Amino acid sequence: MEGLAAPRFPWYGVTMEPTPFDLTPEQKGILSSLSRETGKPIPVLLAKALEALQARERSDSAHDETNGHETEAPPAQETCKPIWERIRETFSNLSEEDLNSLPVDGAAQVDHYAYGLPKR
Repeated sequence: MEGLAAPRFPWYGVTMEPTPFDLTPEQKGILSSLSRETGKPIPVLLAKALEALQARERSDSAHDETNGHETEAPPAQETCKPIWERIRETFSNLSEEDLNSLPVDGAAQVDHYAYGLPKR
């Protein structure tokens, strides 16, 4: 695949092997956001995240070795709320005055309101 992006981003034309699992929409969104914010391609971000996870898991398993003694089970991890529930909770606490002060073009002009870029 030869195009405008190939000389500047050599990884762009490389076809990746399909994985035996799917990412959730939330995971895809996180990767896309990080890629835009950092300018790093998603495969680089994934490789870095997997290296950190591998190091952490190896470190955790080294600390978990108990020489045959039983250990307590780790506490159950609290599940994260979906983003729409967090937004609903946040906006339910706003006063009517605050709600009326929100921009009507917030979704279309998110870059302006979030990052201070000129409006489109």
